[in-house]
Amino acid sequence: MRITSMLAAVDFSDTALAALHWATEYFAPAARLTLAHVVEPPDLPAFARFLVPSPDDIVALAREDAAMRMETVAAQFPDRAVRRELRVGKPYEEIVALATAVDADLVVIGPHGNRPRHSRLLGTTADRIIRTCPAPVLVAARPPAGPPRNMLVPVDDSSVTPLLLEWARDLANTFGANVTLLHVWSNAAYSHVASMSYATTHSEAEARADINRELRDASFRWINALAESGVAKERVAAAVTHGKAGDAVLEQAKALGADLIVLGRHGSGLVAPALLGSTIGTVLHGAQCPVLAITEPRARTAV
Repeated sequence: MRITSMLAAVDFSDTALAALHWATEYFAPAARLTLAHVVEPPDLPAFARFLVPSPDDIVALAREDAAMRMETVAAQFPDRAVRRELRVGKPYEEIVALATAVDADLVVIGPHGNRPRHSRLLGTTADRIIRTCPAPVLVAARPPAGPPRNMLVPVDDSSVTPLLLEWARDLANTFGANVTLLHVWSNAAYSHVASMSYATTHSEAEARADINRELRDASFRWINALAESGVAKERVAAAVTHGKAGDAVLEQAKALGADLIVLGRHGSGLVAPALLGSTIGTVLHGAQCPVLAITEPRARTAV
């Protein structure tokens, strides 16, 4: 993991700026920094055209205000050259396009503040950026006071997992963090395995013990694989559970006191067994710590 170019989407709120400084200090202290702000044109009904300024006037005023704020933010990084990008359009489309243009190794999104719609990232924008961005995306909500110390990394046997483990290894070594690998079985898969165990055991309790033993054995293989990649074995643990993937990730993160969740993204969803569809939203909107979504290299070149 080597971050030489970082793109940060900002809306100038205190929470978003705190996220920017945290990500800059701990993830990319020497990277080229690009600040991006997107003004989203308002969608005004026809009957309101005489009650408020025109959309063009609103955008012009927002651009003027954003330009001044951008200069103030850039001045907070006197030791590096800061590129400023002020764009008009749909936030997720502009951020994704800009990530490609600046060859970003990491895109940072902070929580938006209480600002007008045309000047902030709202609702599903973060979800859309993660789903379509060619670079890893760090949603730096509620950053810890220092570097991450407890990382939760959902894994499975998909093609993105080796890259996910590389990031986990490098981040763990950089921060001196502990890593917990998590595998989530779907309820259907768990029930299927359980039904097979029931046929060869004398009781449900014995069957569940067999399943849990097999899951623990599988988790040890992940521990060994990650340890062999350069992470101290005493700092790696594993957890296996079943249920809805998004809920399971959040529950495990809370139980561990995780201060960073690292997920792999593949295709249209996240890869942390069955992390598809609404799961990305579940994790993003429910996490009490930053979330880093890693993208496969081939997905980056396709955007």
